[in-house]
Amino acid sequence: MKIYTDIASVPKAERGISIGVFDGVHRGHQALLRQLLAESHRNGWRAMVLTFSNHPQEVLNPPPPPLLTTVEERMQRLRELGMDEALVLSFTEELSHYSAERFCREVLVEALGCRLLVAGADFALGHRREGTISRLRELGRQLGFQVMVATTVCHEGQPISSSHIRQLLLSGQIERANELLGAPFRLTGTVVAGAGRGKALGFPTINLQIPPGKLLPCHGIYAGKVRLPEGVWDAAVYIGVRPSFNEATPVVEAHLLDFEGAISYGTPVTVELLAFVREDRRFERLDDLVEQMRADVRVVRERLRG
Repeated sequence: MKIYTDIASVPKAERGISIGVFDGVHRGHQALLRQLLAESHRNGWRAMVLTFSNHPQEVLNPPPPPLLTTVEERMQRLRELGMDEALVLSFTEELSHYSAERFCREVLVEALGCRLLVAGADFALGHRREGTISRLRELGRQLGFQVMVATTVCHEGQPISSSHIRQLLLSGQIERANELLGAPFRLTGTVVAGAGRGKALGFPTINLQIPPGKLLPCHGIYAGKVRLPEGVWDAAVYIGVRPSFNEATPVVEAHLLDFEGAISYGTPVTVELLAFVREDRRFERLDDLVEQMRADVRVVRERLRG
C-alpha cells in the first residue's frame, strides 16, 4: 500500500475513495472498505482511503476521544485489508471551513481523480456537515463521480461504532471489543526502561512507551500476545498505575511466558489483548502481590490455551 502525506505528492489516476478517521478499522469499516476495493478494481481504478493524522474533534469540538488506533496501526490494518493507497492529512481549521462543493471539486476530483465515493449512511463532509449523502450525489452528478452508500454492519441490533468499542474497552470487555474490531485490540510502542520491580519479584517484564492519545483500556491484568522482531510470545499484560507502589502514571508492561533472554530498549513491540483476567488493585504486602501474580500467570495460561 502506498501512503501519501500531502495532496501534491499524489500521482494522477482515477480512484475510488472513502473518507474518514476509520478509528479501529472495525468490522463496519472493513465492510465499507471491501465494497470500495471491489467496485474500484472492477472499474480499473485505484482504491484510496483519505484519513487524518488527528481526530477532527481536536479542531471541531475538543478534546478529541482517545484513539483505538494510532496512525501507524491504522495504516497496518488498511494494508492488511489490501487497500491500494492511503492519503493521511492533518485536519485543520482551514479544512473545516471548506464547503462540500469546494472539497469535492478541489480535493476529490481535481487533485485525486475521484470517480467513486463510498461512504456510510450517516456520512457528511464540508462546513457544518452540509455535504450530506443527497448533496454529495448532486455534486457527483455535476463533477463526474458516483456515490455509493455502504451497508451498515450491526452487532446484536446495534451499529458497530468506534465510540461503542471505546466503552467496551474502558469497562474491561476486551473479548466483546475484539469481536467488533474483527481483530485483537493492539498496543504498539517501544521498549523503555522500567523500575525493575518485576524482575526483583520473579516476574521480569518489558515496559512499553505508548504514543500519546492512544486509548488505554480498563486497568488490570490481561492475557495477550507480544509480537517482537524475534517472534511471538504468550504474555501476562499489566495496564495500570501500580497502586501497591503509590504511583500515578499509567504504565503498560508485559511478562513474557517461557521467554529467556534480553530485549533491548527501543525495540518495537505490539501487544495484542485477548482476555481480561482481573481489575487492578492495591496490595499492602509484597508477599500477597507475588502470590497474586503467580495466580494471574496461571489464569493467563488457561485463557490462552482456551
